[in-house]
Amino acid sequence: MVEPLQGASYRAAFPFNRTTQTIETMKHTLPLFALLLPLAACAQLPISYTARVTGVHDGDTVRVTDAHGAKRRIRLAYIDAPELDQAHGIASRDALRQLVERQTVRLTIHDTDRYQRQIATITLGGQDINRAQIENGNAWHYRSIARKRQNPTDYAQYSQAEARAKQERIGLWHGKNPLAPWAYRQQQRAAMMQENNGAMR
Repeated sequence: MVEPLQGASYRAAFPFNRTTQTIETMKHTLPLFALLLPLAACAQLPISYTARVTGVHDGDTVRVTDAHGAKRRIRLAYIDAPELDQAHGIASRDALRQLVERQTVRLTIHDTDRYQRQIATITLGGQDINRAQIENGNAWHYRSIARKRQNPTDYAQYSQAEARAKQERIGLWHGKNPLAPWAYRQQQRAAMMQENNGAMR
């Protein structure tokens, strides 16, 4: 008579099949996955904090100091203001100064750019400062960036704000055929390349 296999001998002779092993693994990993999933979702949410605006460089860039004393450069998200040497560039900067300089604002960070500036929406007293720059004719809606990243509701509001400012000829729209800053920068780069090529001849 053959003795029945016991313990380790039984497991060695008849190992678990792959389905059984998979089920056992899932029993242990699913609770951990369920725990980590909300944390992963939170990690995707924009970072938000308050800071004091210590300086305004131009119509879409400011310097801030946070509650811990850390100094940062902030680029206003989804708008593009005239460069300082463009028409309305100084006026755009001065308008942003009046809105936020020496004020404690809330920053919602969306990204960091190649210049290590935090890309942010700035709010003060419930007002979206980025949108205010568009509404007051001090910036364009940066559609080439916004259409990929901005949420649909804000995208529509920013676009409508620009349309109203343009229709009413507010700020930069009072001028004839204002040149968008991204087009201006492209012109500047092309001129610089042409100058460099000429110097090499």
